[in-house]
Amino acid sequence: MTRRWFAAFSGAALFAPMAHAAVKATKKIFAANPNATPKPPYSPAVGYGGLLFVSGKASYSAPDPKDIRSCVTYALDQVEAELKNAGSSMEKVLKVQVFLRDINDYAAMNEIFAARFAKEPPARTTVAAIIPRDSLVEIDAVAYV
Repeated sequence: MTRRWFAAFSGAALFAPMAHAAVKATKKIFAANPNATPKPPYSPAVGYGGLLFVSGKASYSAPDPKDIRSCVTYALDQVEAELKNAGSSMEKVLKVQVFLRDINDYAAMNEIFAARFAKEPPARTTVAAIIPRDSLVEIDAVAYV
């Protein structure tokens, strides 16, 4: 009896439901703006299992592309649009990466970011970077659905 119990509840038997669930997960592509031109060589958002990975959203189309507050607001709005399109929300964001053209914009970025994630802010990394197309900021995110 002890051997049968051990065989039934050890190793693979305990993890079989998790292994089976992992097989069911599939990759799904999302795009809040599927008619974007030119079409980028990457997916705007990718879902897998219960997670959603949102590609970096830059600020070159912000209302005032030279004002960091306008740029951060615009980039976060674009992230939020992708989240909503995939059935998620800003409240479900787990991790954010912020890329700033000028690290001196950190305090202004933080002001806008803190207002958007006031209740339960996600984990975050912020770095200074060279961002294409003269964007002042680029923001990507990982969320659950």
